[in-house]
Amino acid sequence: MSMELDSDRLVDAYLNELATEAAELPAGRRDELLADMKAHIAEARAGGATSEDEIREVLQRLGRPSEIVAAATDGLVRVEIPPRLRPQDFVAVGLLLVAPYLLSVSWLVAVIGWGIGLGLLWTSNRWTAIWKLIGTLSWPLGYAAALVLDMFFQAPIQVSLVADTVVSLGLIVALALNARAPRQAS
Repeated sequence: MSMELDSDRLVDAYLNELATEAAELPAGRRDELLADMKAHIAEARAGGATSEDEIREVLQRLGRPSEIVAAATDGLVRVEIPPRLRPQDFVAVGLLLVAPYLLSVSWLVAVIGWGIGLGLLWTSNRWTAIWKLIGTLSWPLGYAAALVLDMFFQAPIQVSLVADTVVSLGLIVALALNARAPRQAS
């Protein structure tokens, strides 16, 4: 009985690893691949492979899950799926957008909110360094636009604030739209 449990664990671990490796395959192809491997294992078991060593040999003959998936993807065209932002990414973008307007509450609250937003932005794997820099500079560039309008064009404060808002909002929206899929650890 213990021998059967050990061989079952080996098969389960192998199939779980295969399912993890095949996660990026289209659902139909992934299910077909898993069903084929289960059928090969069941056939070997029906043929008398019951001991742990025999099951190990069957799994070795089938090949490593990464190799099986690589062979299964041969000829498939990889399609990039637009990434979904995670909650912490929404918080980062939201804080970078809202923090400047918290100055009316307190400069400390605004700076802390902006700092948290920057921390979340720079620790995220959803943006390249260029987009992280744009997100970082969105607030200062917005204020720079307001100062230029005020100093050189003597624009009314309302126009300067609108310019500040438009520049900051534009940069933050561009940041949100340019998120990318996370990098896979190799």
